[in-house]
Amino acid sequence: MTPSIHPQHAQASAHALLSPPRQLNLHPACARLAAPRRPAAAVPVLQALKQAWPSLEDDEDALHALALLGRSHRVRPGGLLLKDGVSNAAGSLWLLVRGKLSMGLHDPKAVWRQGRALQPGQWIDLASAWPQAPFPETALALTPVLAHEFPAQAVLALCAAHPLLLKVLLASLGSSACEAMASRQAMSTQDFPTRLAEWLLNELRLNGQGDCLNLGLLKRDLAAQLGVTPETLSRTLRLFQQQGLIVMKHRELRILAPAGLAALR
Repeated sequence: MTPSIHPQHAQASAHALLSPPRQLNLHPACARLAAPRRPAAAVPVLQALKQAWPSLEDDEDALHALALLGRSHRVRPGGLLLKDGVSNAAGSLWLLVRGKLSMGLHDPKAVWRQGRALQPGQWIDLASAWPQAPFPETALALTPVLAHEFPAQAVLALCAAHPLLLKVLLASLGSSACEAMASRQAMSTQDFPTRLAEWLLNELRLNGQGDCLNLGLLKRDLAAQLGVTPETLSRTLRLFQQQGLIVMKHRELRILAPAGLAALR
């Protein structure tokens, strides 16, 4: 159970711990000279937070104070950042700052099964910190990775002084829960071409370059993520190509008719 914190005490402790910049009534040119320098290590974390929570830019104090919390971790390609089943005893929130992560599990034969892929500026784990539950997935580094660990209780104390931060945090937790529920429902109610069309359009929106999308996954990993066999995935992609919806070469895919894919949903 999360301990209750009186707003005044939380605000005082947050300011004492984080020492956010004070606002001074200075000429803009003087203000730039007088402004305290941010630690260089906090800059990439700040950029990732802006990607993860764009609306938090409306509260610069909260954004900068949050970037100063916690510590960063570097992982080499092939290394594990988080391991499923290990308790989040530290009560930490995890954000991907640089690199690419594959989130998934090893099956009983020790074969890696990816559930999702993460890009910089996406939260790795927002939920397990609060009950200090085990991590639900393993985070495998596909490239050199920089991730940042935020102490959940310190974030909560900061929320007491910055209501917008609390609003953004709750919105992210709610969105994650809704997406997980929608994914489970889609697995049980939608046919695979519908699910694949929806997945392709969503990936194009998040990670595409114009009408081009680099899948970045082996077909067996993408098939495992979507809950089908590699043969079913290949057959459906060929069908989309025959229908003039996509053109695919190796892992590079071009979406020719987004409206046609959307009509399948």
